[in-house]
Amino acid sequence: MRHELKYILTPVQYRVLKDRLKWFLKPDPHAGENGEYAIRSIYFDTDSLDAVWEKINGVDKRKKYRIRFYNGNADRCTLECKEKHGTRIHKISEPLTREEALALMQRESILPKRELSGQMALWVQKSQLHPVVTVDYVREAYIYPVSNVRVTFDKRLSAGRVEDAFSAPLGFPNVLGEQVILEVKYDEVLPLHISRLIADVQPVNMSVSKYVMCVEKRLAEKGF
Repeated sequence: MRHELKYILTPVQYRVLKDRLKWFLKPDPHAGENGEYAIRSIYFDTDSLDAVWEKINGVDKRKKYRIRFYNGNADRCTLECKEKHGTRIHKISEPLTREEALALMQRESILPKRELSGQMALWVQKSQLHPVVTVDYVREAYIYPVSNVRVTFDKRLSAGRVEDAFSAPLGFPNVLGEQVILEVKYDEVLPLHISRLIADVQPVNMSVSKYVMCVEKRLAEKGF
C-alpha cells in the first residue's frame, strides 16, 4: 500500500509550491501539453451514505467505489475500488466500456465476469450500492523516481448530478473556489527535501475527501 497525504492550498501557496517543486519533479508524461488533464468520477455509495459517514467519523479502514474517465472520453472508463487504511491506500482497477459503465449505473447485469466488476454488479443489484454524485476536477501532476513520489494539484473541484455524468460538459458548479487540493503519494519514505518544500508553505491538512465535499454540495443544493 502507498502513503497518501492531502492538503488544501490557497492560490498563493499553490503558485509558490509549484515553482519550487518544478526544480526537482518532472511533469506527468500522461498529461496534456499544458501539464493538466480533466478527471470525471461517478461515486457509488449506499442509501445511507455509509462511505460518507465512515470518512466523517474517522473510520480507519474504508473503501470507495467509482467509475472514472479522463478528458471527457467516456468511451474508455475505469472501474476503481480505493481502499484506505490510515494514510495508506491501495487501488484496484478494471477497464470498462461506456456501455458497461452505464449498465452498472443502471443496475443491469451485462458486465463480463471480471473480479471487481462482478463484485460491483452483485452489490449494485442487491441495492447495496448505487451512483450518488459526479465529481469533476482538473489535475496537474508531477513525479519523482525516489520512493515513486507523485505530487498532484487538483483544481476547480465541482459536483454534479449522476444523470449528467455521460452528457454534461466538464465543469459543474465549483465547490472550493480558487483553492487547490494538494495530494502527495509515495511508497515508503517521502524524500526530505520534498517534505520540507511542502512544509515551508504551511498547507492545511485536508480533513474531508473530494467525494464527501461534493456529496455535501449536492445535498445543500437539494435543501438538506
